Amino acid sequence: MNNVLKKALGFASALVLTAGLVLAASPVQASDVDARIQVLERELAQLKQNQESALAAEMKGPSFKYSAGKGLTIAAADNNWSITFGQRLQIYTSVYMTNDDPEGGYQNGVIRIRRFRPNINVTSQQGFYEVKWTFNCCSGIKRDGSGATSYSTNIAFDGDAYLHFEKMNPWLPTVGYGYNPSFNGNKNQGYGRTEDSPFVNALGMGGSQDGSVVLNWGKLPAMGISKIKHLALAWGLDEQNEHARGPGHGTDGRSMAFGLGIAPLANAKGMGGFNVSSLTYNFAFESMENLKEGPGNIYGPSTQERINIVSGGSTTGDHTYTYHNLTWSPLKWLGLSAHLANYEADANSGPADDIEASEIRIAAVMWLWGPKSGMMGGSKSEGGISVSPMYSVTEIDSNGQEGTNSGIAVVYNVPGGWMQIHGVWDQLTCEHAGCTVKTADPGDNTANVFTLIAEYRF
Repeated sequence: MNNVLKKALGFASALVLTAGLVLAASPVQASDVDARIQVLERELAQLKQNQESALAAEMKGPSFKYSAGKGLTIAAADNNWSITFGQRLQIYTSVYMTNDDPEGGYQNGVIRIRRFRPNINVTSQQGFYEVKWTFNCCSGIKRDGSGATSYSTNIAFDGDAYLHFEKMNPWLPTVGYGYNPSFNGNKNQGYGRTEDSPFVNALGMGGSQDGSVVLNWGKLPAMGISKIKHLALAWGLDEQNEHARGPGHGTDGRSMAFGLGIAPLANAKGMGGFNVSSLTYNFAFESMENLKEGPGNIYGPSTQERINIVSGGSTTGDHTYTYHNLTWSPLKWLGLSAHLANYEADANSGPADDIEASEIRIAAVMWLWGPKSGMMGGSKSEGGISVSPMYSVTEIDSNGQEGTNSGIAVVYNVPGGWMQIHGVWDQLTCEHAGCTVKTADPGDNTANVFTLIAEYRF
């Protein structure tokens, strides 16, 4: 009997202990379940809010934004896509202040359209995909050395596509391909003028890359006080006006190009009252294989009525182009620029047809007045008046020709940056027997040209 009683008491004690443990654990389990339920409720509320925001974005119509000089942009409410409409228009008129019209019969004072370029830019996936279309149209006059005149209208429709991998990581490039994709090569050619220098404009190298794959890095992180402003590579078929060439048309004209811009003191403090962070060095290089090219005719002001300063000729072979440029804005109202461009062509037919040419150009821009900043102020966006002197000398070593282009431009910038009005005076001089800068005096190879330019950007 005692054994039975002892077992019963032991069993009862075990039951009591188990019940106590269960009662002690129940509050802990209940608390954990409540916490999990609260987490799930918050996640459900967040999902519901996200769904409502997405639905509201879908119901909301696209936004319309116009920025003077940069076009009209229509964008989705969630910024998933956008389309921008823009336009560039240039109108020129030139007066040749010589006693005898150069090259026989220029129509002084005639108003010409230099460029008419409507463009459309489409992006999707928050700007990762981008496509650009540009309609190029200009018309003008062509003349040969005898003064014969022919009228021409050049029309082209350029299309380029880009993938912006830099949006994923700043160390990744923008990858582009098309008829005329953007390539950071020649930089800062303007300085008060709408055109490249005569030499660079005639070559058409080191800038856009027709029919090429282009890689551009433009948002690389700074390295100490220095910063790489841009880094660009291109491979393809830079057609150089040989429009029949391209993918599937053989290997003629294969091109490789490289561009680099460095601001060595980008994050440095000013020294002696001067801004040193704006000092920039730009370099461009391009090589082309087995192509008939050359400097061609190097003109003065790139209007529709131009004077041929020197004749560089052309040859079939391998071509190389290098470009060095320094720019600096030591003061807010002052900018300085200098470049050296070199061109060489190694002819396949023999050394007699090789071409070597070079150009040195120095220029400056001085802001005289701005509507907000007053005297010694102004900018393209603020508006104002600037003055830009320039001097360049071009030498064709292979035939001994030399030409200079010096002058000054006065520019009025409309506030907002949507229009510029240029008054440009140029003096053209050539030093060779076949000089085509002609005046009434056979011994005078100098011509003065005044050009009035209006440039409008929608």
